[in-house]
Amino acid sequence: PEPREPDISITDLPIDQPTRQERDALMAILQYPKDVGRELVLRATGVRFANQTLAVVRDAVAASIGALESAEWVAAVTEQVPPSYITLVQQLAVGPIPSRQDRMAAYCVRLASDLIDRDLLRSKAELLGALQRTDAGAEPERYATLQRERVGIETDRRRLRDE
Repeated sequence: PEPREPDISITDLPIDQPTRQERDALMAILQYPKDVGRELVLRATGVRFANQTLAVVRDAVAASIGALESAEWVAAVTEQVPPSYITLVQQLAVGPIPSRQDRMAAYCVRLASDLIDRDLLRSKAELLGALQRTDAGAEPERYATLQRERVGIETDRRRLRDE
């Protein structure tokens, strides 16, 4: 048989802030999917990840969304990842989440929301850059479209923080 890739472990992940945020959100989604809720999980799977290893797990979560409410949730996600990622998914599915049990649901929702908020902020920054490069006089339609998108992102961020 072909030698396979060595297993990826949670301890192989770097400890920079974006990676920790992505790891913690995935832990919340894998361990408390019903508390996080389908809508936030779907939105979190659309976020651009800084860590490409965790992006593979994010993609497996997205591919398994049909099993979100089931007892087979983690198994469904595990089936989607390449074999060398199975250990990582299993570790994320049992790793400690630093919150009291009576506050766990709200904490897990916040982890997913913060990840989405970070992505919205990145989109806002990209839009602001595009706005600065757009001449409102020469391209009024494009400028107006970018402005509407910027307002939409701000509205989305406010709604996310109020939930």
